[in-house]
Amino acid sequence: MRELARADDGSWLICLVDVGADGPLPSRPGVRRLLTVVDGPVLGIEVEGATHVLEPQRPFAVPGPAVVGGAAVGGAVVVASVPEGPVRVLDVVVDDSVDSFVTVLELGRSSVLPLAGDQVAHVIKGTESPDVVVGPGEVRGRCTVAVVTLQRP
Repeated sequence: MRELARADDGSWLICLVDVGADGPLPSRPGVRRLLTVVDGPVLGIEVEGATHVLEPQRPFAVPGPAVVGGAAVGGAVVVASVPEGPVRVLDVVVDDSVDSFVTVLELGRSSVLPLAGDQVAHVIKGTESPDVVVGPGEVRGRCTVAVVTLQRP
């Protein structure tokens, strides 16, 4: 696991997880997760008895924890399978004070993508920018970028 960015108050975490074999993903109790395959073929996952196939660059929201007495309890166990080979997954983890969204964009060579203060960008491929840009800031040049937006409801 490689941490890309984290909130000072612990309300969110963005990291990359390399999945090279079948088995459970790192546990994240009491939070919600948004998974996006950013490198490699498809990723199979099983969550709460349901099987899903995650295609590259298509975010998948893992069901969140139950709320009991105003507190988040539990969280879904995610068991992964790599039927076509290893993958790298962008894992966005948030508590109940944050909503998260991931958008994957293709930028042209003269493009400039401004980022707001509630955004973090991970450059997946190609770059004139660093591979992680925490907003406010900008991503420049031809690249594929995953933009994570973290909003307080």
